[in-house]
Amino acid sequence: MTTWADFTAFLGANATVFRILAILAGAIVVRLVVVVTVNRVIARVVAESAADTGGETARKLPASQNTRLTQRTRTLGSVLRSIANWVIGAIAMILVLSELGFQMTAIIASLGILGAGVALGAQDIIRDIFNGIFMVFEDQLGVGDKVDLGDAKGVVEEVTIRVTKIRDAKGVLWFVRNGQIQRVANSSHRTR
Repeated sequence: MTTWADFTAFLGANATVFRILAILAGAIVVRLVVVVTVNRVIARVVAESAADTGGETARKLPASQNTRLTQRTRTLGSVLRSIANWVIGAIAMILVLSELGFQMTAIIASLGILGAGVALGAQDIIRDIFNGIFMVFEDQLGVGDKVDLGDAKGVVEEVTIRVTKIRDAKGVLWFVRNGQIQRVANSSHRTR
């Protein structure tokens, strides 16, 4: 029979393991909450823009702008989910390393120096990320748009923070790095 003293001794001996499991579980829960929240906001905006007489947005905007708002909302949702995944993952990793006894100040200082070196080597990735963010916020393209990006022509299936996925007329899925996109011909854009 296990006594309370045995149970507390067991918890004390395995406290680090339980704290790490709690951090990972917390990160999963926070990620789920963020994803569900983003999905609900997207669904609400899409429903309001698609409604004929329902929401305030549908009454104030013409049909072409409602469609564009829906596409842009879905694209922003995809980018927000990507950013949330990276941020939550990085925070969870830092907390787990802290629980394992690593000196976080030394690790963060080392990461700062390493980050400067990686930034020089990863200029293409950084260019992809910034170009992707600007494309979304400038509303250059969105999910469902018919675009011509040079070599890739077709319908935008997904826009992530680093890559835009285009499905061409033959059914081929193109993965175009956002930093390589020099021009966007968007035939879905109409005068607003």
